[in-house]
This record gives sequence, structure tokens and C-alpha cells, in this order.
Amino acid sequence: MIIRISKITLISFLLFSCEPNLVDDPIPVVNFDDVVINLSFPAYINLNKEGGFKDISDLGGGVRGIIVYRLSPTAFVAYEKNCSYTPNEACSTVEVHSSGLFMIDPCCSSSFNFSDAMPTGGPAWRPLRKYRTQLNGNTLTITDEIID
Repeated sequence: MIIRISKITLISFLLFSCEPNLVDDPIPVVNFDDVVINLSFPAYINLNKEGGFKDISDLGGGVRGIIVYRLSPTAFVAYEKNCSYTPNEACSTVEVHSSGLFMIDPCCSSSFNFSDAMPTGGPAWRPLRKYRTQLNGNTLTITDEIID
């Protein structure tokens, strides 16, 4: 049996099957009250050193919560836990990998580095959302302002 495929069908198949599948659903935007952390409290001891991180989802904020990471003695970043790949899926939630070296979405297997939340593996192609942070003495404030 011979199957005949038109040239247009073949060209269309090749063109569309070779393109990357860049899902472009945006992460939902939610407003939340400022999250204020006293870095001198024992619960936040990991944030007192460079490279330290803390999942602060229990304090509210973000769509699915927030992971805070200390970049330097004076710089913190707050990352949205809602994965940037298919963010509307029920299981699309990032967590810190058990090694503590990167963040991962166990649902789609996308991984993200701590320094800028860029994807380092899996299908995600956009970084995680970042929220504005402000350090004043021992008080870290995270706002719902989205930064690039």
C-alpha cells in the first residue's frame, strides 16, 4: 500500500514539527501585602549568609509562594514558586532541590539556578518571576512589584 502525501502537507509538517514548543502562558499576577522578615529570628538563619535560601511560602505572597535567596551581603532576590513553564497546571510549583544547589519543578523537571532564576534544564525557557526586595538593617521586605 502506498500513501501519498502532498508537498504542502509535507512542508507544513516539517516546518511546524521542527519549531520548539515554547508554551507562552503567562504566570498569573496576584497582588499581595508586603512580606516582612526579621533576619535576626532563628527561622531565617540560612538567609544570614551568602548563598543562603529560605522558602517563605507560609508567610504569604506570590502565586504559589516565594523562595528568598541571598546573593551578597546586601542583595536578596525573591523568586515566585510558580514555574514559568505551563504555569496554570496544578502541579507547576518550584521547590529547592534536596542538594540546595538549584530550584526544580518536579512536575515538568525544569530546573533553575539561584543567581538569576534562568532555566538550566527541562522544558522551561523563561526565568522565574522576581519580586522587589528591600533590606533595611535586619529587616527584609518583599513587595508584589515584579522586576525583570
